[in-house]
Amino acid sequence: MLRLSLFSREARAAPLYPSTTARDKIVAGTSTVGSAGMLDRKRCEAVYFVVKEGGVRSAAEAMNIDPAAVSRHIARAAADIGLPLFERRGRILTPTPVATAISAYFEDQQQGAASLAARIAAMRGAQAGLVRLGVGEGYVTELVTGPVGEFMRAHPGVRVRIETLSVDEIISRLQEGRLDIGLAFNPTPAPQLKLWARRRVPVKLVAAPHHPLLQRRAKLTLADLVPYPIGLMMAGYGLRKLVQRAEYVEGIKLEPGFETSSLTALNTYVFTHCGVSILAEKGVEIECRAGLVGCADMALDIFEASEVHLFSAANVRLMPAVDALLRTLAVHFRKPQA
Repeated sequence: MLRLSLFSREARAAPLYPSTTARDKIVAGTSTVGSAGMLDRKRCEAVYFVVKEGGVRSAAEAMNIDPAAVSRHIARAAADIGLPLFERRGRILTPTPVATAISAYFEDQQQGAASLAARIAAMRGAQAGLVRLGVGEGYVTELVTGPVGEFMRAHPGVRVRIETLSVDEIISRLQEGRLDIGLAFNPTPAPQLKLWARRRVPVKLVAAPHHPLLQRRAKLTLADLVPYPIGLMMAGYGLRKLVQRAEYVEGIKLEPGFETSSLTALNTYVFTHCGVSILAEKGVEIECRAGLVGCADMALDIFEASEVHLFSAANVRLMPAVDALLRTLAVHFRKPQA
């Protein structure tokens, strides 16, 4: 076993092996080292370099400290743990399994610290991290084929998560810190939200090509729609909020025969001529050009002036990846539409 004579005079006062009291504490489970062997970092480092370099002097050179200091760290580490750390076999200093375990632990800590530093550096440079978006269903394709797709190609280390949600859910999750970015149709302005960009999205009456409502020359009121089957988004969604505002202004209450949380389902309802609906013109322009449906203007200005908003929570310091994607999206939604 390693003798005290291997260490300097100053180190000889520190026991290499556990005292009776230390042993008793280990047996009783009350040792101050704890279940994870919480050694002082310098003592762990000394054990690591003695194991790696094969001796105290070589370890001292690697650590750029005096050999006596290495000896003290080793002796105190043995006292802390209550177990021998090294054995002398001839001229060879051999680590015990305890010293090997401490050395491996210290090496893992060093590698973990380097990995963490690299990850933080990547996040600072917007090259890593997670960005969580809550968006209206009608904008998923535009985002993924456009600005979000471009961003992901430029930042391959950043993960992007998109959820399709109602405007109420988007605002709620932003305020709770469960989302980073919101893109929603006709959100209610709130001081807790920061607006980054907006885009006008006119809303029309959409119906089968030869529907009677499309034959009228005058713009349509909600009262004009009452006699016909109508499908609407469920409460909490931007399109339904717009209809509710119009209902309040006109004093008319529509009774939809079909309600859904899926824009795809509502489009299908109209495209298969089950009834009419009130939808964003941009979302049905391909079907309009193909003659599958027709559009008509609504009388109230709020339908023509409706908007989609890009926003985040106010007074929140954004991670670099979130900030970078937000700015990319803001540029996209500020561009004039073709």
